[in-house]
Amino acid sequence: KVTRHTKSKKTLYNNLELFRVNEPGIPVEMLDVKDAVMAFSWEPQGSRFAIIHAENPTSTKVNVTFYDMFRMSEPEKKKGKKKSSGKELVAEVNKVETLEGKQCNCIFWSPAGRTIILAALGDSASGTLEFYDVDNKSLVIKEHYRANQVLWDPSGRSLATTVSQPIGGGHFKFAMDNGYIVWSFQGKQISQQSFETFYQFQWRPREKLFNKKEIAEVSKNLKKYEKQFNAFDEAKKRKLRLDETRGKRKNRAAFRSTLARLKEIRANMKQERMALLDGYDSEDESNFTTREVTIETILSSKEELVY
Repeated sequence: KVTRHTKSKKTLYNNLELFRVNEPGIPVEMLDVKDAVMAFSWEPQGSRFAIIHAENPTSTKVNVTFYDMFRMSEPEKKKGKKKSSGKELVAEVNKVETLEGKQCNCIFWSPAGRTIILAALGDSASGTLEFYDVDNKSLVIKEHYRANQVLWDPSGRSLATTVSQPIGGGHFKFAMDNGYIVWSFQGKQISQQSFETFYQFQWRPREKLFNKKEIAEVSKNLKKYEKQFNAFDEAKKRKLRLDETRGKRKNRAAFRSTLARLKEIRANMKQERMALLDGYDSEDESNFTTREVTIETILSSKEELVY
């Protein structure tokens, strides 16, 4: 990145030099940005990159622009040959789109690509989190007040935002906000935990992610995998339901066992009870007279004059 100033020294702008290291001769392309560039980030799985830029580095409203190192182009028609119906990939930097008027100071691409987080982090920032799908152009806005870190899960399926204090110790004035929130890549909150002292959050390392060939294979057989995952999910839900009701079933069995034991004790004492009552059996229905009484009660009444 080359930073240049105007003659008045009041405005600065940047030139970005992009090197194609995988091509013969390592060609360089220059990208002129007529604003100050505050952040730059490559898409891990793809050829795109994103920058945060504004006319003034201290601006609260910034723009986020996405570029692609390649563009799709119509093939040139050669004499004597039919024009190809498909498009070809050309190595040329082109602007994909610009999101204007954003309140962010950091950008974080998903390890799987496609999804990016536009975050406003720091003590003086709002803690706004914008989950943006670059392919579908869908945007979900969330917030984690006073968040100072965004950490993607290596798979790209979830991420954590944290409010953590310096590990060196000392007084941390935002200790009341310490903790983390785990989100899905679509912006849905999964869990939240708060701590009186919180220093660091790390994801378990992942050996590797699928390459493009493996991703294509999974997409091709998605229906088969979907059935397997649904069966696994149902089995897991059933196990959770059984675990939740295990205590109730145990209490119900204990109650029924106690009730059966008391009934047996009462049955064994029947002769003793009859002896004390001069042979009267209080459990014999023939010793009782049954009378049915019907009582009618008017709950409400309404009179209407019919002409």
